[in-house]
Amino acid sequence: MGRFATREAHFAFREVLILALAGLAAFLFLNHENLYLTGPFALSKAPLEAYFLATTVIYLFLRLVAIALAMRMPGARAELVRCPECGRWIDESTAESREAHHRIELTPKPSPKAIVSTVALRKAVDAARVAGKASEAIPQPKIPKAGDPENVSSADPLAALRNPDLLERLRHSPNPPRDPRLRR
Repeated sequence: MGRFATREAHFAFREVLILALAGLAAFLFLNHENLYLTGPFALSKAPLEAYFLATTVIYLFLRLVAIALAMRMPGARAELVRCPECGRWIDESTAESREAHHRIELTPKPSPKAIVSTVALRKAVDAARVAGKASEAIPQPKIPKAGDPENVSSADPLAALRNPDLLERLRHSPNPPRDPRLRR
């Protein structure tokens, strides 16, 4: 295989190497005055948390740089060419294949029968729309419900409510009355 037996070992070695590099960079960042060589070597009086924070920030920066460098631009396909008119892929980039592609009719012309049916459908939809608008303009009379006792056609409404035929019709109508006296 290689130097590493598994991918996990390679991954762990790479992360430890980046972390060590980040630690060294954090040490140099916090003790950068020693790099000027102007005096004796002296450590910074920064607390341990400052070293951890600098190591973390530098580690994240190095990981992002590694990720950015690992990204590649997608390669162009040499054998396929996209048609500028329709957007379909042309298999070969030769002039003959492009001419053959342009000779292909992408959408077939409709038959006269299909044209007639489409026009008839459009006219029917337009006529229904006009009829709907005309019926909305004319107010329709309100049709009373059959199950309401106030629609009883009789000279004496109380006598009509006692009529067993009317009560039977009211109970079995699509809209039964809400009055508890008229229920079974």
